[in-house]
Amino acid sequence: MDITISKYKIKKIVADVFDITVNNIHKNYEIQGKIIPHKFDYVALNDAYIPIKIINEPDAVHDLMGFYAELEDCNIKNSIAITDRELNDDEQKILKAYNIKAVDYRNYMDLDDRYSFGIHKLDMAISGGLRPGFVYLISGKTGSGKTTLSSIFLAEGAKNGEKGLIILTDTFPEAFVENIRTMDINFYESYKNDMIEIMEISDKTKSLKLENMKNKADYREFITKVISGLKKVIVANNIKRVVIDMVMPLLIPDDDYINLFINSLSMEGVVVIITSILRNSDLSVYGSEENYVAGIIKLDYKLSTKGIDRTMIIPKMPVPLNNTMPMHFAITSSGIEITSKASYIVNQNKLKVTNQVDGLNNYTKKEEPVNEYAFFKSFK
Repeated sequence: MDITISKYKIKKIVADVFDITVNNIHKNYEIQGKIIPHKFDYVALNDAYIPIKIINEPDAVHDLMGFYAELEDCNIKNSIAITDRELNDDEQKILKAYNIKAVDYRNYMDLDDRYSFGIHKLDMAISGGLRPGFVYLISGKTGSGKTTLSSIFLAEGAKNGEKGLIILTDTFPEAFVENIRTMDINFYESYKNDMIEIMEISDKTKSLKLENMKNKADYREFITKVISGLKKVIVANNIKRVVIDMVMPLLIPDDDYINLFINSLSMEGVVVIITSILRNSDLSVYGSEENYVAGIIKLDYKLSTKGIDRTMIIPKMPVPLNNTMPMHFAITSSGIEITSKASYIVNQNKLKVTNQVDGLNNYTKKEEPVNEYAFFKSFK
């Protein structure tokens, strides 16, 4: 059968085989040889290239010989061949003769996947990334970097072939797109290539919430309809990463219904991130959201005469945490960089968004959203 394998698992395989920390995994990556360029199934980037060959053929002798020829032309010594079957005698002889490390993928099939941020120190802190099938909270006061970190998460997924969706609840999509273009994080390119969908809540959703707020018995109906509409979008577009920025306009301020809403968001194979400002607790608006999510990343900053000192802390996560201490970080035009100590940056380039209420009088839409859904509108 054909092997479909996530980059997280490939990273784990490479780390196990060579006992190294892998920085990046690239799919269909091209390396210039002495004679011609060669494209490999995957390439792990560390101090040197480590190409990975996926064996899908019933007899891979000729493919392995070609793989070795490509390695020789690129002067590459370390490589891996991944298979999910028993190799025949000829295949084993070739791998041994050419010093290609063979890995049985069946030993990794039950390993939980992780969806990484692409921010190495953050991913290391949360054991490789976020586990799919769970809902996570990124919280912090206004300007702390919630939208930036969420956008980076979606852009990283797009690079890995995982489609993303961001639902904007308090920001004009046009303003968001214009601002995201100023950051070199591959978000805008992925959006233009249909690897990231941008949506906003429709007027129907807002009206339905207002109507149901008058009658508590209708709260459950509102949640059911909104979640059902969202999941139809996710399934129809094969979405693997979802961000709701921010979640407050979709929540009913009642503990039981916040629990119902958040638990209803979880989907197998999908990571859902909700963002929230702080109000009734140190972690959320209503003070109960943190109780029902699987993991939390809290962002903060302090202002001083030196500039802005930004920190993030991970108070909760459904995986072993490798770092429970606050991490300093900076927001630059290239995204988020974890720093070893306080990094004071004045007038740094960060993603700024326009609040719908504040921006109504000074912002003119450039085009109307298209592809209307019942509860969410797609922006192109």
